[in-house]
Amino acid sequence: AMAAGIAQLTALLQEGFYERQVEKTVRFVKRITRHCETKNYPVKIFTVGSIFWMAFSQLEAIRSADQIEASSMNYFKQLHHFLLNNGVYFGPSGYEVGFVSAAHTSEVLDQAAAIICEGLDKLFS
Repeated sequence: AMAAGIAQLTALLQEGFYERQVEKTVRFVKRITRHCETKNYPVKIFTVGSIFWMAFSQLEAIRSADQIEASSMNYFKQLHHFLLNNGVYFGPSGYEVGFVSAAHTSEVLDQAAAIICEGLDKLFS
């Protein structure tokens, strides 16, 4: 356990570690956001650092769960089911956040974004 902790702290202390995490997250989210904007889907994705969350809303900011319309969870349920069947795991609730980790490569994130966009296309078709 101590060796794992030291290895983790060593990785986190690498110069630019957190900046790279943010860059990966922003790139991932922008790809999905551009798709949603092009298609005029009622979807917003918010980020803080390497954390992101999706809302089926046109609100410019969501600061608390009570701002999320309960009826939008129907959209999330359908998307969640599609994503699970296509190898992308989101938490089971539309009120949860997602995380981009150091293990996520650009290729993996591009593939996940493409599958998410495909799922949104099916959802709103």
